[in-house]
Amino acid sequence: MQKINTLQKQIKEFQNVVDNSQTSINHMIVFAAICQEQPTTSNDLHKKLGFQQSTTNRLLHSLADHGRGNVEGADVIEIKMMTEDRRHREIKLTEKGKKLMTKMFGAKK
Repeated sequence: MQKINTLQKQIKEFQNVVDNSQTSINHMIVFAAICQEQPTTSNDLHKKLGFQQSTTNRLLHSLADHGRGNVEGADVIEIKMMTEDRRHREIKLTEKGKKLMTKMFGAKK
């Protein structure tokens, strides 16, 4: 029962910070994976989580500051082009993302 209560608290914290259109379980899975290991790359996340690359990128953009389409980004992650290989992007938490991580998981990394 304790684990269910913890999960419910984490979901509520996530929903309080991000837009309702960005609160799918997949968004939370990607955010949690970034919290576990940052900086990371979209390719590493794609391999780790087993999502299609296009799905991973769509989820990342909605969690970033710029979003895609009509959806405003949640600004909990930062995506930067890697200077050594411009095909890859480095992904890490923003200050807002670090605060959310602390609220959800109770620890900073």
